[in-house]
Amino acid sequence: MKYDFSAQFLRVDPPDTSFSQAWESLCYALLDAELNDTSLIRLRPPDKGVDILHRSARRAYQCKSDERGAFGSLGSTESIKSLKAALAERESLNWNSYSFATNASYTGSAFTAIKGAALAMDLVDEQIEFLGPEFWDKLCNKHTNVVVHRFDYRIPVTKERVAQAFENQRYFPKYVSQYISEIETSELVVRVKNNRTPVVLEVPFSPDLTVEHLVDVLKDLLGVSLDWTNYQDLGTSAGPSISLTIGRTPQTFDKKIGELPIKADEELQFWITIVWRDERSKDAGDAGKHMYAELLTKRTVFTVTSRDMLTYAGREQRTIERSEEIIETMIWNGVRTLKVA
Repeated sequence: MKYDFSAQFLRVDPPDTSFSQAWESLCYALLDAELNDTSLIRLRPPDKGVDILHRSARRAYQCKSDERGAFGSLGSTESIKSLKAALAERESLNWNSYSFATNASYTGSAFTAIKGAALAMDLVDEQIEFLGPEFWDKLCNKHTNVVVHRFDYRIPVTKERVAQAFENQRYFPKYVSQYISEIETSELVVRVKNNRTPVVLEVPFSPDLTVEHLVDVLKDLLGVSLDWTNYQDLGTSAGPSISLTIGRTPQTFDKKIGELPIKADEELQFWITIVWRDERSKDAGDAGKHMYAELLTKRTVFTVTSRDMLTYAGREQRTIERSEEIIETMIWNGVRTLKVA
């Protein structure tokens, strides 16, 4: 499950007064939960180029953030400035390794500049570490109880947006009018989470519409495409299979929402499974030309691998990992748009 660490979703709660402080607080809370070591401390101003210090490990952490999160990119200027400040305080703080804790990736030129500046300060590669969003994703999934209150992933959806979803899914206008008329006279709001992100949608709906209707709306709201993708280097292909579940039990598409065995305040789940084949598909697009490729490079770079270098299990794992990244990027693209609206 991937988290979004942007200003749209990370809450700024007292005593924090800015997004950068909220990011630092999140990093400290996750490291504290993971390390369980009283020698981990958070430093207060004045700025010494170190935000968090793990004294027993002699590791310093500097938190840097971009309000756009992983979909943005970080420059090098402020990070190099912090590294210089930390080096001036190195003896007093007694650190040996230095970690940049970031909610976004550095640009390629920024990464090179930081590495060059560190080398000029007589710091070897082993002493500089870059902990980007992938690192914090793993800790959030491991320590969900620590971070759940730090995010606001609940997104109310308007009835107008539901109507647009039906239109986008190419329902005939007369049916769109009928369905929206039913939704307008209903007080039902279904809460739907998914198994790929922590987002929870609150969707106004009608108990007389079916699971299939709701799934079509959710596909549009979350920006999920059912198209398959070819991975030319692996000689494989994959695509998503979706269902609406209650307690992991898939519900039939023809069942009415009002007939679903859900309890008060219980959430439905939009469940996405990756299906793969150990061959390319004639109807699939090429991952190298995938419309989300540019966004994917912000978080994960697809390393080209020869098919013959991997076992069957290895090809399966690599294919599914890449497909999961594409699906999760689709969803974050969709919900960021919903959040803005």
